[in-house]
Amino acid sequence: MEKVIRKSIDNAIDFVSSIWTDLLAAILILVIGYFLTKLIIKIARRGMDRTKIDFSLKKFFCNTIRIICYVILVISALSQVGISTTGLLAFFSAGAAAIALALKDSLSNISCGIILLFSRPFVTGDFIQFGSETGHVAQVDLMHTKIMTYDHRCVMVPNSVISSTEVVNYSTLPQRRVDVTVPVGYDADINRVKQVILDSLKTIPKVLDEPDKPFVRIMNFSESSVDFVVRVWTLTDDYWEVYHDVMETIKNALDKNDIPIPFNQLDVHMK
Repeated sequence: MEKVIRKSIDNAIDFVSSIWTDLLAAILILVIGYFLTKLIIKIARRGMDRTKIDFSLKKFFCNTIRIICYVILVISALSQVGISTTGLLAFFSAGAAAIALALKDSLSNISCGIILLFSRPFVTGDFIQFGSETGHVAQVDLMHTKIMTYDHRCVMVPNSVISSTEVVNYSTLPQRRVDVTVPVGYDADINRVKQVILDSLKTIPKVLDEPDKPFVRIMNFSESSVDFVVRVWTLTDDYWEVYHDVMETIKNALDKNDIPIPFNQLDVHMK
């Protein structure tokens, strides 16, 4: 029994002695490759920073480079110590097929995430609306798109959902039009109302004259009021500030000129 144990130990020592150089080379491949991978990613990140590529797309590229480099390193190290990678690749291929079948919904999100990153219907920082939610795009990952709403809620939307939903991107163009409805009484002088509103709009500094000057016209005859539509242009970043300024300025101007805003009422005539 002692001879058998001693022979096994001698065989193990001989095996280690025969492969120690290959084992050391494999370790060196992993260590050097790790630092080379970090250097490659650093260089790639600097190049993408110069081109001002979107943050989410930059992160996707860096993660892809890292995964590819790590796979190459592992295969190279295994080959160095004499382990055949053909069977290993076949094993991983079969495992990948089984995982893909089990995680088909997740893979759908990943494929949609890649499409969103490259088609770029919106980028990080854009203000978008989808369904009942509105907010700024905080990040686009492979699985989800992160939306930060105005009331500071973080909404994680699966990419398969947002790619199949109508999305309104308010940040695509540099200018937006502000539309406001102003009701006045039927006894009000139309021309005077228009002039009062136009004069009040001139006092708002962020209202633009391009692509069109401020517009004020009758839009509708309601049951209790004549409704004027007010349209002004402003920069996209100033939209909400101008929207509220227009509402407040018009209300103050109408009050100053004794032009009331009517409330819903019903006149009943009895005989």
